[in-house]
Amino acid sequence: MSSSDKASEHCLYQEWMSLQEQELSELLQKSLNKSNNNPETITTTANDADINELLNKIIKHFEDYADRRSCLIRRLNDPSAFFSPSWCTSFENSLLWVAGCRPSSYFSLVYALCGSDIESKLSEFFEDGSSSKFPHLSVSQLGSIDNLQRRIILEEEKLSTKVAMLQQDMVDMPLALVARKSGPDHQFNSDAKDAISKIEQAMVAAIEEADQLRVNTVKELFTILTPIQALEYIISAKKLRFCMQTWGLERDRDHGRK
Repeated sequence: MSSSDKASEHCLYQEWMSLQEQELSELLQKSLNKSNNNPETITTTANDADINELLNKIIKHFEDYADRRSCLIRRLNDPSAFFSPSWCTSFENSLLWVAGCRPSSYFSLVYALCGSDIESKLSEFFEDGSSSKFPHLSVSQLGSIDNLQRRIILEEEKLSTKVAMLQQDMVDMPLALVARKSGPDHQFNSDAKDAISKIEQAMVAAIEEADQLRVNTVKELFTILTPIQALEYIISAKKLRFCMQTWGLERDRDHGRK
């Protein structure tokens, strides 16, 4: 891969992370404005519409990034670089699933937030017997989230099976035959190039399918959560993303990798 190709991949990622910072600032400001409002006005239709507009913009950015990444991968014909990207830390790469995060992890964050919020509010609840801030998901929401989670996990498993078969094909046919016929210098000949090219086409399709599943999961999750719940959720998700990056950089420095 040329230095210009590496620069293009790294630049796309840096632009995406910069956009994440901008979005987080907007989200935090929106959350602050909501907190400063009178509690009776927080769930007005106008306020919900305002939050939904911001959330829809964030989803659109997510879709645009997936499309841009797909175009870049296809133009450079270099999908393998995105399965363990050099622009991410070793810690981040250890958690990747098909060049990104697992969609099912989105639900883990929902449940983690519910649990931590409930724990933090228990003392307030027991002190006065009530709490207008006591966070909860309705029974209907919990049921919808559970059903969505089950469906997404099944989709993940199907794609994981495809990727596992693809990895097996790399070792078996046809690469094994090409390697067996190679000379003592193990040159990267036309047969090897053709075989790897076919595998990389399947890798591109896997990344695109995974990205679509990630986008769709966020979209469907936002239809279940209320606008305010979705706002607080996406703030936590973005904070977690930046923490993972920072912690990963620190670990790489500790081990002399950066």
